[in-house]
Amino acid sequence: MAVEKYDPQEDTLLVIRALPYPWVSKEALVRKAEQLKKKSAPQAEFMRLHSELIKVNDSLCYQVRKEYSGIDTTAWEPFCGVLDNFYFRSWYEYTLQVEEYNPHADTICVIKTIARYPKGQFMKIHSERIKVNDSLCYQVRKGFSRRDKTPWEPFCGKFSNLWCEEGYEYTLHVKEYNPHADTIFVIKTVASYEVPRVFMRVHKEGRNDTIRAIPVKRRKMKR
Repeated sequence: MAVEKYDPQEDTLLVIRALPYPWVSKEALVRKAEQLKKKSAPQAEFMRLHSELIKVNDSLCYQVRKEYSGIDTTAWEPFCGVLDNFYFRSWYEYTLQVEEYNPHADTICVIKTIARYPKGQFMKIHSERIKVNDSLCYQVRKGFSRRDKTPWEPFCGKFSNLWCEEGYEYTLHVKEYNPHADTIFVIKTVASYEVPRVFMRVHKEGRNDTIRAIPVKRRKMKR
């Protein structure tokens, strides 16, 4: 209980209010709640997941390393177990928050995916092909933006994992941009744009090609 003055020699003690037992201050309760919250919360361990799998003893395994920063140069090590609560897509490098980083465990439980980074390079394909030494070749350039003014260059090889249609310009995510290679491997078609076709009028002898505009009366829309 809270008293006005504690003096065991006095005949009477003035009680201000009765306190619950055991008495705990508000600050102590807040500290206790924070401790319990930290204890129950998952530990913040981070790991990096490589974009390509490797083969270890006839098994396809992940390449992992314990880190958070992309600048870290820690060596990659194989993890041949299972990543729980995670969907892996090849050609993407991931940063994951996990319960515990242990590449020798059977399972690593993923709390959440922090970020993913596409590996490879981006390129564009022109809507029209050109003829080079009696061969019909693509026009390509390295880059992503449509505003890029990098000059087009011929690519006379073939694309793996791509179907394209004439009259469309494509943006591709590829393993490596090399216009001198025999084959360029396409990871994903990012976008395709139909190039507007230009039509023209052919003038014939004795024909008036002047186009006159005829006024058209518009009906008033009822509100």
